Amino acid sequence: MPNTSTVRKFAISIDPDEAVDFAEHVDWFGKRLAPLGFKQAATYTFRYTDSECMMKVELKDSQDGYFVFLYVQAPDEHKFRAEAVANAFEAFVVDTAGTKRHTLKDE
Repeated sequence: MPNTSTVRKFAISIDPDEAVDFAEHVDWFGKRLAPLGFKQAATYTFRYTDSECMMKVELKDSQDGYFVFLYVQAPDEHKFRAEAVANAFEAFVVDTAGTKRHTLKDE
């Protein structure tokens, strides 16, 4: 039976308590993700893969721009991977699991 890793979903937000959208153009996101090794897979999707993990950033339309969601599949702790993406946007990681949202930066 093959090993599977947990997939975690996070929001990247300028507000540490809830998902808040970015009022930026799609190119702005790509310029910040490229130095981290992300490649644009579709208009609103960026992917990163190495021998230890897979990550996907999805941009979801909002009235003012885009919400940013990060999916991480890895066998280890996801916190440092999510924080690296958030730092590229000078933003916070908001854990979308459960109903209570909290930022991983506060831990």
